[in-house]
Amino acid sequence: MRTVVRFLGGAVFMLVAGFASRAMAGDDCGCDHTIEPGTGQVNGTELGFMPGDVVCVMAGDYEYIRFREVKGTSADPIVVKNCGGVVNVHNTDRAYAIDFQGSSHDFHLTGTGDPNEPYGFRVSAPATDPYPGIGLWFLDKSTDYEVDHIEVFDTGFAGVMAKTDPLCDGSADQDVFIQRNVHLHHLWVHDTGGEGFYVGSTQSNGHTITCDGQSEVHQPHFLEGIEIDHVLVEDTGWDGMQVGMARMGCSVHDNVIRRVGGEGVQYQQQGLQIGTYSSCDIRRNTLSDGPVMGVFVLGAYDTTVADNVIARFGEDAVYANLNMTPGPVSYRIVHNTLLGFGGAAVRVFGDQVEGAVGWNNFVVGADNAISAGNDVGWDASGNVFVPNIDAALFSDPTNDDFRIVGDSPARGAGIDHTADGFDVDHDGFLRAVPPAAGAYEHADDSPTSGAGGGGDGGGDLNGGGPAAGGSNGSGGNPSTGGSGGSAVDSDGGGGDDGCSCHTTSGGGGNHAAWLAGLGLVAAARARRGRRAG
Repeated sequence: MRTVVRFLGGAVFMLVAGFASRAMAGDDCGCDHTIEPGTGQVNGTELGFMPGDVVCVMAGDYEYIRFREVKGTSADPIVVKNCGGVVNVHNTDRAYAIDFQGSSHDFHLTGTGDPNEPYGFRVSAPATDPYPGIGLWFLDKSTDYEVDHIEVFDTGFAGVMAKTDPLCDGSADQDVFIQRNVHLHHLWVHDTGGEGFYVGSTQSNGHTITCDGQSEVHQPHFLEGIEIDHVLVEDTGWDGMQVGMARMGCSVHDNVIRRVGGEGVQYQQQGLQIGTYSSCDIRRNTLSDGPVMGVFVLGAYDTTVADNVIARFGEDAVYANLNMTPGPVSYRIVHNTLLGFGGAAVRVFGDQVEGAVGWNNFVVGADNAISAGNDVGWDASGNVFVPNIDAALFSDPTNDDFRIVGDSPARGAGIDHTADGFDVDHDGFLRAVPPAAGAYEHADDSPTSGAGGGGDGGGDLNGGGPAAGGSNGSGGNPSTGGSGGSAVDSDGGGGDDGCSCHTTSGGGGNHAAWLAGLGLVAAARARRGRRAG
């Protein structure tokens, strides 16, 4: 028997599916439970959600949707998907549009319920007062979840937030709760007041909360297993993406992040920030156009930044500094294409950094643009420097295509480091021997050229939002301090964090098709906006 949840006159009613004509649409979606437009509260325990169930959110308009106690298993996650078209969630007076609370776990929120819609959910939360709005919020000890094919836009604060702030009962404290196995992919996040993605805490020295009128300092939880891939982030007020406290299993790959830090808030203007106690693999991303750093690694454990394109940042393209975190730590900055930076291409600092490398980067800039502090254990080799963009011989730099043409000085100029794990380029082609410097191999030199080896890199800087596609078989492709001592209630702000997730560094589906799809979606959105005006 399927349940149907309707919102009538301020109350939620459950009906047997056969009595509701709208439920017939759910038959085509394979629904076990149906959520009707206007519903705001969905409690999985009260509604009888069981592992493996499919929960259909019917197309239409919602002010907000709060999910609580959605509890599947790793073998049988609960699937929450759109049905019958697009679900529009627009909240103008709360701190969220969609959130998950109540220790929800092992669920899959996906916008793939209608094959004609690349994003089955469109989510916005523009409020800035009394609480700044967050589009998608996973908190209150939510863990083990997957989220994909959702458009998030026009938020007062972050587009996507995935972390739990400390609670007064201590249940979310460090090593009491660990957020595990989170996979965020094929999301389009744009026009945010704060960060595009805010994942894990930035308050590594302790988070002060008020409990029974007294201030207490609690240590925030760690993340183990966070994968973010095939997302488009653009036009953010603060950082494009930040990840903190991700001590193992962190992979950020095949994403496009551009036009960040628009609000000009100091320390909140990076393309991608990897924070304290994180150990991340950052590969095949395209980052561009920000006032400060492209990739900012601060106080992180061992971290790799490889096969990325980083263009037009006001200060450094890649900056890594081990300040207060105990060492030894190694940073590997390899096979990146770096241009248009106002400071340096790469800078590394920290007397506890050992075995760090800067290999095979292709730099448009001075030959001293890659450097490390005198106390850093450092090897820089195989890097290629050209004085200007014309000398780089990129394929189409006017249109931000930074693949190399046949006579580029980067071609074949690198040193073979395939044994160190650098065997695939930005487009997914196997590296030649010797390889090209920079993010892109010349296709004619790759062992997989012409054999379907490419197509899963981060793409160039053109296009709109990510369209549907495959990634790891999953159906397709973060910061302020808070002071609340408990999770948010149904009307306001408060606490802040929470799949069966893979944490691989490998790519997924055909990225050329993905990028082309982005353009189509963006054009359609633009036409729709002009008609609405």
